[in-house]
Amino acid sequence: MPCHELELPALVSNSPLGFLAALGILQLTTHDLDQPARLSWRGPDAPAILHTHQPLTHQTLAELLGSHLPDAPATEPLPLVPGILSLPRTGPSDALRMPIDTALHHLRTHTRAEREHNTPTAHWFTALVNQLSIAPTEKTPGKALPARGKQPDLYTSSTPLFGRGGQMTLANNWTKAAQECSEDPTHLLAALTAWRRVDGYAGANLDHHSTGDAHMVSHGKPTQQGVPGATWLALHGFATFRLTGDGTYAQTTSWDRTTPNGALTWPIWQPPLTTTSITALLEHPLVRTPNSDPAKLHNLGVTAIYAAPRTRLPQADGPLQLSLRIHP
Repeated sequence: MPCHELELPALVSNSPLGFLAALGILQLTTHDLDQPARLSWRGPDAPAILHTHQPLTHQTLAELLGSHLPDAPATEPLPLVPGILSLPRTGPSDALRMPIDTALHHLRTHTRAEREHNTPTAHWFTALVNQLSIAPTEKTPGKALPARGKQPDLYTSSTPLFGRGGQMTLANNWTKAAQECSEDPTHLLAALTAWRRVDGYAGANLDHHSTGDAHMVSHGKPTQQGVPGATWLALHGFATFRLTGDGTYAQTTSWDRTTPNGALTWPIWQPPLTTTSITALLEHPLVRTPNSDPAKLHNLGVTAIYAAPRTRLPQADGPLQLSLRIHP
């Protein structure tokens, strides 16, 4: 069966936002194409290549991706797997931090639906809600502290790929990205071909350039300048990463906790890979171990590895920094 290649010039391998957006494309198109799409890279600091069994143009791909935009982002920002990002808050500021018993109940429900109806809800739930890293939450307003000797309620954690601060939650960032793309569908085409920054759009702390320093804009005032289309795609890329832990300390595929604020680390590769193969590569010990044998990485098809540390604001997580190539 013939295979068609589509270069995505705006999604370059040394950009954390570009890398995540490329993964998001695979997640969104998995159930739309006759055969699962695959992804590769032209090389270090070079664009992503989408491999499909049917020919696609940038325009037709943008339209295919746009078919997954929610009709009512504020009500259900993730219609691909409804009922996760639209969960009500149960105490903490982020609904994805929930009592562990509640999380396990949801997981059993989603697992049964995935088994019986082949929906990816359980897969997505475990990529956004970590039941293997639990801790007491802050005191909920209006709720008394637990009695002496009684254990406090234990709450799940969520993915560290999203940087939180203030009233920011993953759900409201997803909603805002979807609203921007719904109001102007050309954002999705621009995400693939040439990014177009939007004044006042903050993004989701995945792109250092979205901070919009004063010298970067014509009016000379600092303003947020995010890329809605690429951000919306990148958020869907979170489903590629697994959340694990030992009950207290969380672990996430490709998230390096040895740096003060954490860092996203990722390889790029030459052979075209599906989402399942990409997750396996991201978790490979050679990719996750510093100073691995270059010859063995080459045998895996890895051509470069990058890291983008998380910045820190006074009372919040900051955006991912510009990437550093750590191999070769």
